Amino acid sequence: MLFELKPQVLIIHGPIGSGKSKRAEQIVDRARAKGYKVHGVISRRVLQGRETIGYDAYFPNTGETIPMVYKNKPNEEGWETLRGPFKYNTRTFEKATDDLVDAAHLMDDRTLVVADEYGHLEARGFGLYPGILKVVEALPGGGKLLIPCRSDKVDNVLELFASDTKVLIMEANQPDFWNCLGDSFI
Repeated sequence: MLFELKPQVLIIHGPIGSGKSKRAEQIVDRARAKGYKVHGVISRRVLQGRETIGYDAYFPNTGETIPMVYKNKPNEEGWETLRGPFKYNTRTFEKATDDLVDAAHLMDDRTLVVADEYGHLEARGFGLYPGILKVVEALPGGGKLLIPCRSDKVDNVLELFASDTKVLIMEANQPDFWNCLGDSFI
């Protein structure tokens, strides 16, 4: 177990469908049970049968859920092309980014911020990226940051942090996830 490390940042990575967001929700539940304030956004995959048709943004501090990214969305105001058949809701990303910026101002030792997920948009400086940067800048004042991402984005996420930031990287679907995490993060 990693009790000595006491990381301030936890990066959970894996491919689509590996359980990154599910792990994020489990960690949010654990944080709440330990008295943490929780802010940020979690991407919940929306399935139609076995096919991913989109993602909703879940805001753990309010319980609100809003459509975020959807496949084959008709041309509607506020929806922009993302990649392939997916379109993203610009208003949802703006709200999520604003929530992250607000969270950065509220951070203390009993705050957990979730930024799910760091993806293609964020790697190019868009999407949640501006809000994530504000949270990263606020980390020296206290708090914890949880960032789920695909495995090919781990290096991009690591570049956000100063060399002295304690970061723990874990695979979402590793069988001994909870034994390895222990109480080191939350």
